[in-house]
Amino acid sequence: MRRITRRQLDRFARGPIVLPPAVLLIAVCILAPTALATHDGPPPNVLVFLADDQGEGDLSCYGHPVLRTPNIDRLAAEGMRFDRAFLTISSCSPSRASILTGRYPHNTGAEDLHQPLPAEQQTVAQYLRAAGYHCMSVGKWHLGDPQRRHWDRIVECAGRDTADQALALLQNRPMDRPFFFWVATKDPHRPFDADAIANPHDPSEVFVPPYLPDHPLIRRELAQYYDEITRFDEHVGLIRAELAKQGVLDRTLIIYLSDNGMPFPRAKTTLYDSGIHTPLIVRYPPLVEPGSRQAGLVSVIDLAPTILELAGVRQDTMQGRNMAAMLKDSEAPGRRAVYAEANWHDYEKFTRAVRTDRFLLIRNYYWDKPLWNSVDSINSVTWKGVMALRDVGKLTPAQKFLFVEPRPFEELYDLRKDPRSLVNVVEDPEYRQRWYGLRTLLDNWRVETDDAMPAERRRDGWTKEGIPLPHNQPWYDRFIEAGGKSSFEKF
Repeated sequence: MRRITRRQLDRFARGPIVLPPAVLLIAVCILAPTALATHDGPPPNVLVFLADDQGEGDLSCYGHPVLRTPNIDRLAAEGMRFDRAFLTISSCSPSRASILTGRYPHNTGAEDLHQPLPAEQQTVAQYLRAAGYHCMSVGKWHLGDPQRRHWDRIVECAGRDTADQALALLQNRPMDRPFFFWVATKDPHRPFDADAIANPHDPSEVFVPPYLPDHPLIRRELAQYYDEITRFDEHVGLIRAELAKQGVLDRTLIIYLSDNGMPFPRAKTTLYDSGIHTPLIVRYPPLVEPGSRQAGLVSVIDLAPTILELAGVRQDTMQGRNMAAMLKDSEAPGRRAVYAEANWHDYEKFTRAVRTDRFLLIRNYYWDKPLWNSVDSINSVTWKGVMALRDVGKLTPAQKFLFVEPRPFEELYDLRKDPRSLVNVVEDPEYRQRWYGLRTLLDNWRVETDDAMPAERRRDGWTKEGIPLPHNQPWYDRFIEAGGKSSFEKF
């Protein structure tokens, strides 16, 4: 197994690698005129690879010093890698609903975890199926029953079975119709499989982000997380090979992304880049220059309207915007800002954020509550490692923030100086004007999208079994006292 140098780890600790504009220019070529006429020929097939809980930059093509992802790297080499693509929420089902509808979570009617997407919400699959596409989903469904009628085939399966089930669907589809294929694996969601790949990653070589403490239990789970990403990479390679065998690879628009941050504390369910910054790769030879890089800001609500535009299908329900110009030209500008939200995910939240190229503003409307982790994160050996180091006073200030009650109402981060959002500068006079400007952007977005706080009584926090948490002690102790299950106790 290859060894990782300290220099590589130090470089990655500053954040996922983003190439400067001067380097980006090297990859840019002039597109042939035929590349723009995407509607003159047959409509493209569409294949979306969606990882489940894969964090920012956690691919070797993004500069990760440890992960092995040759097949996804190949997609990037043959297409475009987006360096600043962002989710609208860091929670599985509302994120998927947002991606498919091209709408913000609070506008889908499915903003909370496990909330079914209402029947009246129109998805990219519904639009494409009405236009003659054969629509398939494999892996994790997580959209509820009302939407099933808009798909031709839905196969739910474990992460390890994703490729087998996907290949069967591809081989048995109607060959005379274009297809939309939603390959939504359960990798690398918890619980991790101990035998995910034949050549597991070495825990001693993993990269531990600075918001997590360095503990053997955490290293072990990070290695297992890597293994499941590599397993999905293997499945991506097998599915790509099947497309090539069928002679449709270069007529298929391929998109790769994740639904939220990695399933570790201060990542999944949060609005830091560790929660909402997603890998995004697009391969489509008629339009996208191989090996290109796009540094503009993108929101995932832009994907669905772009897919429909390239398929020649009109829509009038999506809040995202067509980003085909960014696919055609790696120098095309992106958004001025992207927006994200956090709602119910095991615990109550109402948090909103705006992110620009340089700054991130987070507003915690329930600031009296801590930075809740998802229950699957608490029920992990990683959490046991966090608690062990907390109890002996070995957490950094950024790591202790998991336990802070109350939190600041607003958090402001200068991502140029602090890409991991570890130092809140909201009280620094140097940033006062920037802070005012970001607050205005966030307020305007909330008004424009009709984002209102729920009027009903707030749910202050619940265990997985639905037991209310008491209020007279720190939140993790309340969780255990109220009946929360800690599966790590056996370790």
